[in-house]
Amino acid sequence: MESGSKLFKRRKAWTTFFFTFFTLFCLNKVPEAIADGPGARISLRGLEIEIGGELELEFVDSEADGSVLDPGIEHEPNAFPRMSIDKVVITPRVHLKTGIHLKADLQVKTNGKIKLDEAWVKIPGFPFNTWLKIGLDDLFIKPSRKTESYPIVGHAFWQDEDLGLFLGGEAKRFYWRFSVTNGRRLKDRRISEDEVFPIPTDDDDNEEKNSNKQVGFGIGIDHVFKKGHKIDLLPFYYRSDLSDADLSYLQGISTYPAGDLQGRQERVGLNLDYHLRDFAFFGQYIEGKDGAMDRDGWYVQPSYKMPLGYNRLAAVVFLLRYEEYNVSLTSNETDSRTWDRQATTVALIASIVKGFKVKAEYHFNDEKTGGPDVHNDELLVQAELKF
Repeated sequence: MESGSKLFKRRKAWTTFFFTFFTLFCLNKVPEAIADGPGARISLRGLEIEIGGELELEFVDSEADGSVLDPGIEHEPNAFPRMSIDKVVITPRVHLKTGIHLKADLQVKTNGKIKLDEAWVKIPGFPFNTWLKIGLDDLFIKPSRKTESYPIVGHAFWQDEDLGLFLGGEAKRFYWRFSVTNGRRLKDRRISEDEVFPIPTDDDDNEEKNSNKQVGFGIGIDHVFKKGHKIDLLPFYYRSDLSDADLSYLQGISTYPAGDLQGRQERVGLNLDYHLRDFAFFGQYIEGKDGAMDRDGWYVQPSYKMPLGYNRLAAVVFLLRYEEYNVSLTSNETDSRTWDRQATTVALIASIVKGFKVKAEYHFNDEKTGGPDVHNDELLVQAELKF
């Protein structure tokens, strides 16, 4: 008789095949209007207004066993396959003839609440080809994701936006980035679609009222060998002080040194982005220090885009990602924030028409718990419409 894990993986394979095939088969019903391009534009004297947005529909199937662990951390395991609306986003943009650009992202949640994900104004034209951005925006180390899922270091260090001042500039093949922001607060976050086994993360608490602001900078090189062949390297560093809330959070981790009140927080790392025609390779390494807790993580992500040119299937991307995440604290099987982790992601991304993609991703997750293994592999199929 087959083990439960083997049966689960066989069911996953058939589910992935059927759901992806069914979705692609039905795409002949996608309206031609989707292919007409993103957003609606309104031109007025001196400015142009663009309204865009995004809709994501998901199918998720998780193992979600091992939920008896982590008794001190709230989570909601769900081992049943399910469909859901992941998010609906409305994105207004304003372009002035002076070059000033305003943007906001308004995310409508399934409970009816609206969250402001981004809101900033960008002003170009300063000396040395410098631009200034003020508002709520992504960290400059955040890459453009191909998959719906974030890498583990993304969940830990750069998934959320921050509020502050951002500067950037370019000089031939070199560029630089600088930011002074409120800084985000340490908090638990799950790293899968299922609400299980969280890690410490930099959460987007943008109402900080103390002096512990975060300063970050990076100097990169973006070198083009020839058309379709380029490399981009960006080393970076962030520095801030832990707030009282951060120190209280750290003291709540089971194996964090009791009474240790070190107040320094640092993030240092490197982004590598390489392209050779239809092949792409992205890698990232980050070290993080939060008081007496050190963490590091990295991932490599090769991908290949196969142009097809069909009326309802423009291209397909094949992607593989391998990643590791390590915590300096002693592992405690009942506290997932102390676990080391590894993950492998296999993904197929189909570009149907302009603005519409179907993503099929399977995540093989492995945790070093200090005790028994947990089983939380996950299948994710998403339909993504951008307009």
